[in-house]
Amino acid sequence: MQITGTNQVASIYMAPKSGNILPSGGETQPVKESSRLHDLAKDIEPTNMSRNEARAIASALLKSGDGELANTFAMQSMILKVNPDGSVENAMPDDAIMNEKFNMFDSLKGQMEFNRSRNISTKSLEAAEAFLSKLQVAKTAQPIDYYA
Repeated sequence: MQITGTNQVASIYMAPKSGNILPSGGETQPVKESSRLHDLAKDIEPTNMSRNEARAIASALLKSGDGELANTFAMQSMILKVNPDGSVENAMPDDAIMNEKFNMFDSLKGQMEFNRSRNISTKSLEAAEAFLSKLQVAKTAQPIDYYA
């Protein structure tokens, strides 16, 4: 096959954008970052929470795009259980050990002390502790109505 001409080459033309490029119709609402805190704070108390609740926090953070903080809470939700035959496996959400209550602040502080003694970064643990503090404040604070 022989190509004899290049007349058929189509050029791509991008139309310049000008003016308002927002979608027409209706009002848009601002993203309410504090609403996820209030939603989580309704059901979760950081000083008396279960590993399933830590997993719920991790899931909510992952959905909101905060993967690094979500990983810290996901790690808190993981625990090994010993089977009757002596083997070990990850606990499932319906296992009793996943619903045992513990103080997440104490858990994080213990891990931070361990990491500091081994000269390991505690940045993600400190971020998790700060998030839990915000969660406690959100439990008692009223959400802000942006349109009032």
